[in-house]
Amino acid sequence: MELKRRIKAAMKGFRDPDLVVGREAFDQISGLEALAKEWSDGPLRWERVKKVASDALASANLRGGKMLEIGGRRNPRDKAFPGFEYYALDLDGAPGAKTKVMVGDITECPQIESESIDFIFSLDVFEHIAKPWLAGAEIQRILRPGGVTVHSTLFSWRYHPCPIDYWRYSAEGLRSLFPDLLCLYSDFDAAERRRDIRGKDGNKVEIDALGGWRENVRVHYAGLKRG
Repeated sequence: MELKRRIKAAMKGFRDPDLVVGREAFDQISGLEALAKEWSDGPLRWERVKKVASDALASANLRGGKMLEIGGRRNPRDKAFPGFEYYALDLDGAPGAKTKVMVGDITECPQIESESIDFIFSLDVFEHIAKPWLAGAEIQRILRPGGVTVHSTLFSWRYHPCPIDYWRYSAEGLRSLFPDLLCLYSDFDAAERRRDIRGKDGNKVEIDALGGWRENVRVHYAGLKRG
């Protein structure tokens, strides 16, 4: 592979001496390639998110009760938390789904009683909520004292409307949506930072010299409602 690079660089050099690539440049290219693949050697995204949730539940000594996943009708995470009675809350129903789906908007869901849910969870949802501060208020309302809420969303990621993409969050920004909760965890997740994300679902990212979108940072939050 390195020999091919040297030959290619030499051919460029014949055409333009200013383009001759030396050993240091090859080392830099090799380093960039290793950095681009580094993410694939670590835990998968769901494993990282699940660990945040599992650690928060353990910290709160919460092993069961009612679980509400926001936006879970297409890819429910019920099997990951078998001790809980699982419900999904989504804007649309899911006829034939094996999970219990409630149609509703997390920014205003009066059909859910106050302090009635033990564990509230979302993955890749908050960037799609038009008024997330209202969602934060509702989550605090419906969460039972001693209950835990966990959310994983995006700090830096490609534009991906499904149907609408509204927001990006810092760790502090996501935490600020839950002022009445005790923060158990709030931090960035840069494990996939240099992953080559090439845009899907009709939202293609134009490929450049680095190959694609390469600034992929997540953010996780876990909070506890004190009794």
